[in-house]
Order: sequence, then C-alpha cells, then structure tokens
Amino acid sequence: MEPTNRSLTRLDTMPNGMLRLIVSKVGAASSTDYCNTVLTCKSLNFSLDDPLIAKTLNIAPLVERPHLANRYEKTMESLLAANNLDAHYVKGMREYFYFDNHFLGLHHLRLASKSQKGPQRS
Repeated sequence: MEPTNRSLTRLDTMPNGMLRLIVSKVGAASSTDYCNTVLTCKSLNFSLDDPLIAKTLNIAPLVERPHLANRYEKTMESLLAANNLDAHYVKGMREYFYFDNHFLGLHHLRLASKSQKGPQRS
C-alpha cells in the first residue's frame, strides 16, 4: 500500500463497542498484553476508566505477590471501583496481613470469594 493512497484499516471501520470488547478480552488474558495493545495502537487506547476493561483485567502477578500492589495505587483504585474480583483479593490480603486491618481485609476477601472462576455447585 502506498503512503499517499491510504485507505481505512479494518480496525478503523469496526464499531467502538466491538473494539472495547476485544481489548477487554486481551486484558482478561494478560495484563502485559493489555499494556502492549494500548501502547502500540492508538485506536485501541481504552483506559482502566472503562468499567468493562477494569472489571476483567487479569492482574495475576499482583495476586501472586500482593505486596507489589503499592506501586500501582491508581490502577488498584480503578479496578476496585469496577469491582474486579482479583483486585478485591489483593486489597484484602494487603489489609489483613500487611496493615493488620482484619475487618477491611475480610470484607475484600469476602467480595473476592464471589468469583465465578471456581467450580460451581448447583
């Protein structure tokens, strides 16, 4: 394709809602992939202010090491506001074990336990 004769790319012709869904699925698979997607493609620049993306963002590295979450306070606030269950788990672990705030820690852990990931009983 010649630079002077550019046409719209396929991404530019897709509806915004579909692009949001794609970015949320990427974020649900990997937070690293989400960051790379947002950094490399301006048309896919959906921030964590979007509740669909914030609710489904996979933060597995922080779930494994909750003490690292203090580096990501603004991100954690956005995820908690969107009711991201992994963020509630991280917040609960930090409050309960690191800050000795058992009441708030158990509250967040209780919210995190409502996850639909595990086996469900009928």
